[in-house]
Amino acid sequence: MLYQPVEADEAKITTPDSALSHIKPGDRIFVGTGCAQPRLLILHLSNMETRTEDNEIYHVISFGSAPYVKEQYVKRFRYNSFFITDNIRNAVRTGRADYTPVSSRKLPELFRKQLLPIDVALIQTSMPDDSGYISLGISVDITKSAVENAKLVIAEINPEMPVTHGDSLIHVSDIDYMVENRAPIQEWIPPLTTPQIERVAKNVATLIEDGSTLHFGIGNVPNAVPKYLLNRENLGIHSEMITDSVLDLIEKRIVTNSEKVIHKGATISAFCLGTQRLYSAINDNPNFKFYTSDYVLDPTVVSKNPRMVTVNSALEIDLTGQVAADSLGHYLYSGIGGAVDLHRGALRSEGGKVIIALPSTSRDGRKSRIVSHLSPGAGVAITRADIEYVVSEYGIAYLHGATLRERVLAMIELAHPKFRKELLEKAKDYGYCYQDQIYNDPPDIMLYPLDCQEYFTLKHGPMVRIRPILTSDEDKLRTFFYSLSDQSRYSRYFSAIRALPHEKAQKEANIDFSRDMGIAAFLGPISSEQIIGTGHFYILYDNQTAEISLLVHEKYRNKGLARYFLEYLTKRALERGVTRFVTELIMGNRAAIHLLKSFAQSGLAKNASIERADEVTILNWEVPEFPDHIKQKTIRYLFE
Repeated sequence: MLYQPVEADEAKITTPDSALSHIKPGDRIFVGTGCAQPRLLILHLSNMETRTEDNEIYHVISFGSAPYVKEQYVKRFRYNSFFITDNIRNAVRTGRADYTPVSSRKLPELFRKQLLPIDVALIQTSMPDDSGYISLGISVDITKSAVENAKLVIAEINPEMPVTHGDSLIHVSDIDYMVENRAPIQEWIPPLTTPQIERVAKNVATLIEDGSTLHFGIGNVPNAVPKYLLNRENLGIHSEMITDSVLDLIEKRIVTNSEKVIHKGATISAFCLGTQRLYSAINDNPNFKFYTSDYVLDPTVVSKNPRMVTVNSALEIDLTGQVAADSLGHYLYSGIGGAVDLHRGALRSEGGKVIIALPSTSRDGRKSRIVSHLSPGAGVAITRADIEYVVSEYGIAYLHGATLRERVLAMIELAHPKFRKELLEKAKDYGYCYQDQIYNDPPDIMLYPLDCQEYFTLKHGPMVRIRPILTSDEDKLRTFFYSLSDQSRYSRYFSAIRALPHEKAQKEANIDFSRDMGIAAFLGPISSEQIIGTGHFYILYDNQTAEISLLVHEKYRNKGLARYFLEYLTKRALERGVTRFVTELIMGNRAAIHLLKSFAQSGLAKNASIERADEVTILNWEVPEFPDHIKQKTIRYLFE
């Protein structure tokens, strides 16, 4: 039932030109956010040739028409954006418009304290209900504070605007003039994705656990992540904004919000951008609640939900972990939004994760977005002290608590291969890493570690990740080495080696994957993973024979890991045309000899023979083919 205005309120309903005629020269005008911007009022505002002069326009996110940034209106309007979008970017870049770098959480306070005074608020709302309340609909964010602090409020009331729950209601008594307009709410269609973006999104998804509460920031990568979470359970959403991308998760009961501590059972947001499908879903739906930005983005509120995960994009990130999000050097590009505050809240959440995700290169592939140093003039949105996970299409790096040297090696592995050597040379120039740090140029077709990652569950034990050894694993290899017994080290290195300094360890961590293979079993989450076993093969001079070596920590032996290594390495070698294998063992290493004999007797190896020379046992065998049932049993790609 629509509200029937009393006589005193009827005078508020007027035409756009009549309502806008109350704007005076010099007034500061707030315009509603994103898809909720009042398009009819904006159109008439731009047509008021003689009634507006030297007016400042405040706006967070602008989509579609933005006539006030055109050159012919330069004397009438000065646009001030809190987040730069495509349609105003050139105006900001050429100096016709302003940009105010500020967190969305702080804007309501700036309005209240009159540090950013608002004279006029132009908003779009739902129709009044029978009690005189109207909903701000899809944009509560800073719009509610603008209404509360503006001297003059003009509302474009639209029956197509969804009525939303939470803190979205205002009363008609808070409105000075109302303009009726029945029109579809503006839709936001995400830009077309790319294989590069999809790979980044897939990698991000591997970090999101069941029961996590999620924030997806603005950008192609965050918008692509939800489709890769369809096998998760009991996810929640507490996000500055939501888009259509979350609807499938909600409709399939993957997002239930059941594990949240605050706002249990409800999806929380400040505004949304989407299509009619999303607008229909949120309309009068108590499972969606919209609140002001200073509440949604409050780090204290954010941190109350355990396993809070934020996924934000970046324009550039340097080798030490500094993130530029609103500018490419001096070129202002987007804005701060709520990313920083949500990031801080997730850092304080029990089991929380903060993820920065970006493609490794610019769209045309000519520039690396992982750089030795940020472009001159770039603003640092996330400092190197607050960084945790960084994700590109080439993998995942965990930087929190890592030295600059460790960060450099991990970040180089996230860069596109054609930029890695240059990045390493820059890191050496800056003194970030060892001057003798070696580098093996990987084949372009190899995307490590995730494409070659497999999972194996130890007998009576936990599941481990099996993946190729990377340059950044050097310190993990050293830790593994020092955790071994003297006997294990002797069996692996054929001598009583006591130390594994950098000059030796880096040779084990830098594998020439175009020819050889080195893998390790990693136990625990990426943030604290440890190596519990390694395996290598080296292709010999005839290109048909590979030497294999295995080493498993004493604590994890007799759990099937060595056999798994052997099958993994054998298959990878066969893919490269190897059919003969050889391994050297210390005399008396009965466990290894038993493993290899068992492997031969299984029918996987043929023509096995044993040679003895001094204290060394040499085993030879052939594997002309790898049975299909073994391939299916042992090779389990993360993404199929």
